[in-house]
Amino acid sequence: MKKSFIKNLATCFGLGDMPKAPGTFGTLGGIPIYIGMLFLRKVFPNHMLYNSFYFMFLMTFFVVAVYVSDIAEREIYHKKDPQNVVIDEVLGYLTTLFLINPVGWFQAFVAMGLAFVIFRLFDITKPGPIYKSQFLGHGVGVVIDDFLAGIIGNFLLACIWTFIFYK
Repeated sequence: MKKSFIKNLATCFGLGDMPKAPGTFGTLGGIPIYIGMLFLRKVFPNHMLYNSFYFMFLMTFFVVAVYVSDIAEREIYHKKDPQNVVIDEVLGYLTTLFLINPVGWFQAFVAMGLAFVIFRLFDITKPGPIYKSQFLGHGVGVVIDDFLAGIIGNFLLACIWTFIFYK
């Protein structure tokens, strides 16, 4: 693949090249993808099929993110876990939103806002095994810490979501 295409994917089309807080700006790149996924939800006759599709999408995104991050580390930035690579933040954010099925646009925007704050909190603080996971090699370390932050964030968001909307 061309290096420019890999760089565009790795930086979420330039969001990772922001001079300050590239991870925060990179996370914003997940918002249009999630909105697209909400529109896609109408294609599926029930939540189980949609959630299965979303899961397969996340797994595919994970593999692509590892591949892109590995190439970006070795051939573009020539260093371990460069700040510019934010495809992992997009994956973590989308993982935080997994299994949250908002009804209407108000709930969708609430979910996106809560997911953003929760994911950034776990991504920045990297509690426990999240911190240790980032030292794996070949692009896996770049991606796995954000994916784990997204999984933990998803659990917290699901608890909050249940409390707010399903009393």
